[in-house]
Order: sequence, then structure tokens, then C-alpha cells
Amino acid sequence: MALTLGIDVAVRAAHQATLARDGKTVWRGRKFLTRPDELERVWADVGAEDPGELTVVLEPTRNAWIVMAEWFRRRGAKVVMVPTTQSADLRKYYS
Repeated sequence: MALTLGIDVAVRAAHQATLARDGKTVWRGRKFLTRPDELERVWADVGAEDPGELTVVLEPTRNAWIVMAEWFRRRGAKVVMVPTTQSADLRKYYS
């Protein structure tokens, strides 16, 4: 089972996350801040039995993405960076 967690990284507001399992949306619009307790809540909401099944997709927005990327990597998730232009295209497509 493949899990993909897409995170819209915000600089001044809450981040938003969407989870997909095998390409189908499980949940979307979960808001959270870059705080340990809130990251733990998102991790629990993902519910990955095997952290290696999880791919986290981030847009490298300023330096707001660095803490999140490292937090998920340390738990065994694969972290992928999407260029800004590509993420804008994906937002238009999924809107």
C-alpha cells in the first residue's frame, strides 16, 4: 500500500495536508503548525503501519519546509521536493 502525504507549506499561516492511499484521497485540508505535538497528530492521522510506505511531498517554500522534511525523514518516510512551478500546476489541476 502506497501512502502519499502532500503538504502545502505556509510561511505565515497553518500548513495544509492531504493524504492519498494508492492514489485515492483519504482526507484533505488538515491544518497544522510546525510544532512537535501537531506534527505528531498528523503522523498519527496518517496511520502508516510501515513508515517506508509513506512519501511526503513538499514545495520548498523559503526555509519553512526544512524542519518538516527532516521530521518526516527521521521517522522513516521518503521526502520529495516539488519545484514551485510544478506545484502551481498541480494546484490548478486539482482545484
